[in-house]
Amino acid sequence: MTFSARGIPIHTRSLSTTLREGAGGAVAFDGYVLDLRKRGAVPVGGYIQGPGIIHHMQLSGTVDRTVPAYREIEAQMPSVAFEASPGTGGESCRDRIGNVAGLIGLPLGDGYPRAIGREIGGVLGCSHILTLAQLLGPTIVWGLERDAERAGGSGRPSGERFFRRDVTVDGYVDGDELRLLAQLNDLHLRPEAECEQTTDRLAEQVEVRVQATLSLAGMAVSGVLVEERRRTLADLETAPWRPRPERAALLDGGSFARGISGHILRGFGPGGNDRPVLDTFLMLAPATIQCLASYRDTWTKLGGSKLAESGGHADSCYMWRERGALQKRRTPSAD
Repeated sequence: MTFSARGIPIHTRSLSTTLREGAGGAVAFDGYVLDLRKRGAVPVGGYIQGPGIIHHMQLSGTVDRTVPAYREIEAQMPSVAFEASPGTGGESCRDRIGNVAGLIGLPLGDGYPRAIGREIGGVLGCSHILTLAQLLGPTIVWGLERDAERAGGSGRPSGERFFRRDVTVDGYVDGDELRLLAQLNDLHLRPEAECEQTTDRLAEQVEVRVQATLSLAGMAVSGVLVEERRRTLADLETAPWRPRPERAALLDGGSFARGISGHILRGFGPGGNDRPVLDTFLMLAPATIQCLASYRDTWTKLGGSKLAESGGHADSCYMWRERGALQKRRTPSAD
C-alpha cells in the first residue's frame, strides 16, 4: 500500500487520549479534538471565517479501573467556532459546556454511544465534544484491557502515563473528489520502575492507516485501503504492515451521506482485537464534515435569491439548533 494522496491539503483533524495512573483505583484521562482548516473563506455567524484552528475541545477526568465508568469529567473549549457576538444572538459554543457532567457514573461498555448521544448530542451540546467522547470511551476500555495484558495492569505511582492514542485525518481536494488519509497510533507503556532505559517502556505500538476517496456527489466512497502494524521492542524494525482488505470492503462502495456509523458497527460486531481499526473508521465521517467547509465555496451552491451563510445541519448541535440565531441567519431570504 502506498500511503499518500494527491491534491491540495485543506483540513486536518487530530484527536488524542492519554491515560495515567490515578489515586484510589482510578485512572485519569485527558483527551482533545482539534480542527485545523488550511484554506477557504466561509461566511458564517455574521463573519467570514478563514483558515486556522476552528475547534479545540478537551475532556478530562477519572474512571474506575475495574469497572470502567466516569467518576469525574469536565470539558474545556480553548478555541470555538462561535464566540458570543451579535451574529450569534449572544450565544456561544461554551454555553452548554457543563452538560458533560451528565456523563458522571456512565459505564463505558454496552450502550455507551447511545447514552452519550442522549446526554450531550444534538441540541443539548457540542457535536465536537460528542465526537471526542465517542472515541474516548472505547479508547479507555481498550487501553485498560491491553495494559492488563501487555504491561501488568496497575501498580504505578499516581500520575504515571501508561497509554496514549492519537488519530489524525487529513483531507486533500483533487477536482471533484476528497481524498482522506487517516492514521491511528497507540502506545502501550510498561511501568517506569520496571525499566532500565526509556526504550524499555514500550510494551506495544499499534498503528492503523486508512486511505479513501470520496465523490462529493452523494459522498460515495471508493479506493479504500487499510493496513495495520503491531510491534514490540523485540520486532520494532521487522514487524510488517499487514493489509486488511476484508475491513476495507466494509467502506468501499458505501456513502458517508447517511448511516455509515451503524453500517460500520454492524460489520465489525463487538470489535474485539480489531478495536483500533474500528475506531479509526468511526472517525472518518465526522472529519469529512469538517473538510467540506474547506473543500470549495460550497456556500455559493446553497440557492436562494441571496447567498446564504454556510453551516451545519439543523439540530446537529446547540449552536445549529433549528430555532437558533445561526440557522435563522443562514436561511436564504426572498426579495
